[in-house]
Amino acid sequence: MNKETGEKMKLLYYILTVSMSLGLWADERPNIVLIMADDMGRETVGAHGGLDYSTPVLDKIGSEGLTFDHCYSLPICTPSRVKIMTGQYGFRNYRQFGLLPSSEVTFGNALQKAGYATCITGKWQLGGDHQQILNFGWDEYCLTNGVKPKNPQDKPLIQGRERYWQTANVIANGKYYKPRCHFYGPDMVNEYACDFIKRKKDKPFFLYYPMILPHSPWAPTPHSKDGDKSGAKVSEVRFFKDNIEYIDHLVGNVVKALEESGQRDNTLLIFTGDNGSGYPVPVTRSNENMKRIVSLKGWGDYDEIIVEAGEKSPKSSKGIQEGPITRTSYGEIPGRKNLMLRDGTGVPCVMQWPKYSAQYNEHKLDDLIDFSDFFATFAELAGVKGQFENDGISFASRLKGEGKNSREFVFCHYWKSGRDPRGARDAIHNGKYKIYNNGDFFDLEKDPDEKKALKITEMNEGQLKARAELMNAYYQLRGMNLPATEVSDKAAPSKKKKKNSKKKKA
Repeated sequence: MNKETGEKMKLLYYILTVSMSLGLWADERPNIVLIMADDMGRETVGAHGGLDYSTPVLDKIGSEGLTFDHCYSLPICTPSRVKIMTGQYGFRNYRQFGLLPSSEVTFGNALQKAGYATCITGKWQLGGDHQQILNFGWDEYCLTNGVKPKNPQDKPLIQGRERYWQTANVIANGKYYKPRCHFYGPDMVNEYACDFIKRKKDKPFFLYYPMILPHSPWAPTPHSKDGDKSGAKVSEVRFFKDNIEYIDHLVGNVVKALEESGQRDNTLLIFTGDNGSGYPVPVTRSNENMKRIVSLKGWGDYDEIIVEAGEKSPKSSKGIQEGPITRTSYGEIPGRKNLMLRDGTGVPCVMQWPKYSAQYNEHKLDDLIDFSDFFATFAELAGVKGQFENDGISFASRLKGEGKNSREFVFCHYWKSGRDPRGARDAIHNGKYKIYNNGDFFDLEKDPDEKKALKITEMNEGQLKARAELMNAYYQLRGMNLPATEVSDKAAPSKKKKKNSKKKKA
């Protein structure tokens, strides 16, 4: 090494040392964008076998990145939102509809603590005021649904009350948001999301984007060829298709913002949904409150309708609003939001981290993803220090092409109106078999709609073994002792085996 080269090496070493000490060296941690649709089941996306809707952007994310066919939320929005944000099973911290308890720590808090710029834009509906939203770990926000301006004296910029056309109640950082686009709610929050991406180039960012679409009322979108866009309350099932395809367009805007700002390669982009697609809604009113209905017989024929409390729904002169039924490669799927079935909790899940795409040997995966896993995954990717109460299992290594997710079962807890009004409030399944807290056991491959629970006397040895393992995992999870009657169920009726109370680690 000559003298000139030696001096250059010293200078380079000095520059690197100073840059790193001043925090100027590039942060290699990924940006994270989590987009979550509102009432959009897995069956609506082409990447998951959907046939009725055009979703080229989502399909490309899944085909070039990863498509998880077994991602599970909860049956309705608030429990799902609390779970994905806190990484905890619902029995630990779900209190009531429309509330995220102020004591909770979210993935926003964790990533903010790790030095990420954080933003939430879209639907809120979790209570609290301006300061409380910030306290959940957000540097900035642009939200609707249950959000009020910081100053109660502030007046809306337009007159309107709908979540879609003439959306007056979008609040950005404590003030009514004035968009460059029109006052169409989904476009307003999408505009803010894209602006945030373009503004944040100096350090890693986390954007959580819980969308407004396609929750009912199903109104026309800016791309719809017809329909009233004046702000009148419209809900027609024919616009559900337009809503799904407009979501694909909005996700495309996010992808474009990442590309134009030069941040696409090192950004983990995830798209999912908070629960299954919407279901029929009655027009009748009881005690001045609209009551939602679900079909527990016929799964789409609506030949027996019950309301949340279990009583018969009163007759309506206007009848029942039709719900979406989607054709897929595995059959016709009606909207099953509010049900603890596969299509009530199975949600779309496509992810892409271009930096690692070349390392994937396969793109369509059967790994189990539980909504509690997102917090743990983001924390690992962001290098979060410290302990957080969490039920999740990180799938960060899977995103880097380094092996399969280790989750063995998915847990679902929803106590308000679960699969069965008789009290099935917990469910645990491994993708093939599923058991509820009331003992109902199903073979999901043979009976995906859970029409007939298997009796112990009908089960083969493999089913008995799976039932025992799931029961064991469930009771350990809930901190309860496994009943003696359940221990004895491990043996097939035709074979005598010693009772074994040793618990298998969940």
